[in-house]
Amino acid sequence: MRMTAIGVLLTLATASAAHADCSVSSGTKRAHLVELYTSEGCSSCPPADRWLGALRADPQLIPLAFHVDYWDSSSWSDRFADPRYAQRQRAMAAQSHSTTVYTPEVAVDGREWRNWSSGQVPASTTASPVQLTLHVQPGASLHARLDATPAVGTDAGAYVAWFALSEDQLTSAVRGGENRGEELHHDHVVRRFIGPLKLDSAQATIDVPTDLRRDHASVSAFVQRVDGGDVDNIVQLALQSCAAAPG
Repeated sequence: MRMTAIGVLLTLATASAAHADCSVSSGTKRAHLVELYTSEGCSSCPPADRWLGALRADPQLIPLAFHVDYWDSSSWSDRFADPRYAQRQRAMAAQSHSTTVYTPEVAVDGREWRNWSSGQVPASTTASPVQLTLHVQPGASLHARLDATPAVGTDAGAYVAWFALSEDQLTSAVRGGENRGEELHHDHVVRRFIGPLKLDSAQATIDVPTDLRRDHASVSAFVQRVDGGDVDNIVQLALQSCAAAPG
């Protein structure tokens, strides 16, 4: 069967769209990273999970929930837990000259914030010294690239970059820990976390969990100071905005 010129163009356009790169850039108002360290085994964590889920109403706040593994036991484990998340939490504590980690613990832009249950998130209004553009190419795996433009006089070597794949509207029937027998609901759960990466070459292939629902998932990228651990900017891209994302 012969294909017309129009048919060829349509085929090429479809193939191009199936592998289209989508992107998001930081704005004049910087966004802020809100981290929650949590566990399905912790009875005081569900209120913090609900609080974090409500932050979606503020576009300048990007929440990520890191499920730690130190509540796990030989008979039960949090299905979202990863030892690297507890390692990140301990590194944050060390930056503040502390050895204490706990759940639920909240950090804003890399710094612990204890008044999360009763106060407004203490987000700075100052401009970020690094502007960001996140590119995501969908496929069986995701290819993410972060283009960072430091302000004049800002050393790119002072920063590292991180990528996080997160998912909303998750539910678990918990079979262990302090929440045994409960059905828990989670948003902003980190499913994959990659870094630290050099700022001038920050790109990664993100392996997608087989059970991830892409229409409820997002990729975030943020930059963090090597010294001090401050997070100076973050961007997030919903996968449903990317062309031809399978699943």
